[in-house]
Amino acid sequence: MPWMRVSLNVAQNKLGLIEEKMLRHDALSLTVSSVGNETSLERTLHEVPEWSHVRVEALFPLHDDIQSVLNAVRKIETETLDIQFVGDDEWKQATEVQLEPKDFGGLWVVSRKARTSDLKNVIRLEPGLAFGTGEHPTTSMCLSWLAKHPPDNKTVLDFGTGSGILSIAAKKLGARSVDAIDIDVLARDTACENARYNDVEVLVVETIPAGKRYDLILANVLLNTILQFAPTLTACLSPGGTILLTGLLPNQIDRVKSAYPAIEFEEIVCQEEWRMMIGNNQPAIF
Repeated sequence: MPWMRVSLNVAQNKLGLIEEKMLRHDALSLTVSSVGNETSLERTLHEVPEWSHVRVEALFPLHDDIQSVLNAVRKIETETLDIQFVGDDEWKQATEVQLEPKDFGGLWVVSRKARTSDLKNVIRLEPGLAFGTGEHPTTSMCLSWLAKHPPDNKTVLDFGTGSGILSIAAKKLGARSVDAIDIDVLARDTACENARYNDVEVLVVETIPAGKRYDLILANVLLNTILQFAPTLTACLSPGGTILLTGLLPNQIDRVKSAYPAIEFEEIVCQEEWRMMIGNNQPAIF
């Protein structure tokens, strides 16, 4: 199946905005590297690179309105380099090279072909065409938090599952049950396949099952979705439960707090331009 790949250069300090624009326009995958072909951004997750400009490559379905994507990114002073048609095999081959073993505090993400007999809590993935291999800061923050706070015997909702990586991580770390939600059929198919390959049981569906409540909610999406589904996610969170909201930029924090008045946000985690809010559903006291 053919896809369209948009490649462009962007100033380092505009990278977060570009990523948000691409994701908002339903990009299926993003790859970030230096303009000068230096070490890739994915290999320096825990420090801010000193490059002045980076190269961003985004993959879109063939039927998408690419002109609207270009109009959006041009407002952030970017230079469009190229638009190409690519096939599944070409994109998978290009991204597979960049998936090297990553340690998120005792929780490992590796390619399916990696040798890891001496490691525990291993997630095996191929990048494919859905988000989530741990490279992006928002996913990285979630994985690191899960490794420090294993959801042992908890019910978990992975809202906007992408590749299913957070669902798989939660099950590997002891969750009693995990529901993975994504409106995109490609993401659901990828998440199902990755869960099967990692031998974990995850319910992958399009919408949150009616009436269910969760001890832990992971929402690695974007601001508009976080705001839109605030009443739903709040209602789904069990009393005393924890919610992680990420895919946010610094100037969006106050809007999220206003949209979740029942949640007490105790911590904000930062990685590069991105933020993750951690909150608890405090039971009402009468």
